Amino acid sequence: MESRAHTEREVCEHCGKRVSFIRCTGCDIQLCQECACFELVGSGTGTVIPVYYCLQCVKDDRINPNAVFYGIK
Repeated sequence: MESRAHTEREVCEHCGKRVSFIRCTGCDIQLCQECACFELVGSGTGTVIPVYYCLQCVKDDRINPNAVFYGIK
């Protein structure tokens, strides 16, 4: 018998192809491992917080404080 969690898994709201594994910290959509962008964000008190962003929020400087690094080539 399959568990309830396994049968009710959601698909990635960005690509729609794979099972989601995390939500975007910026816009709260479901993301698969391929579409999730891992970031480390400092809180200003010496604490570093791991977050995941979608491919749009990771480049938005209003959401991601590290977005400036995605514009550098």
